[in-house]
Amino acid sequence: MSIAGNWTLHFSWGCTGGYSQTSLTINTDGTFKTGDGYHGQWAVLSGNVQIVFEPTPAAVYSGNVIGGAMAGMMTNFSLKGQGCWYALLPTIPAAQATEKKVASAESLDSAGTKKK
Repeated sequence: MSIAGNWTLHFSWGCTGGYSQTSLTINTDGTFKTGDGYHGQWAVLSGNVQIVFEPTPAAVYSGNVIGGAMAGMMTNFSLKGQGCWYALLPTIPAAQATEKKVASAESLDSAGTKKK
C-alpha cells in the first residue's frame, strides 16, 4: 500500500480537541517532509502506518490508513508528550473534518516542540 502524496496533517498534542495543521508530503522513497520544516521516514504494513520524525525531538506518529485518510496517536519521547492526529488527502472535503483551534494546541508544532 502506498500513501505517497500531499496530505494535510491535523495534530493535537494532549488530545485537547483543538487541532493545528501543516502540510505533509509523503514521498515514494519512504521519506516525508512537513510544512513546518520537519522530515523523516514512514512505513505502512497491512494498513498500519508509522511516521518517524528526524532528528530529535523524534516524534513518532502511529495509526491506520483507510482510503484517503489516516488517523492515530503520536508521542514525542524526548519531551514526553502524547497526542492525537489525522491526515487527509485533498479529495476528502475539509467540511468533514471539523476543527476547533485552542491556544494550547497552537503552541506546539507537528514534532511536539514549541513553535518558533
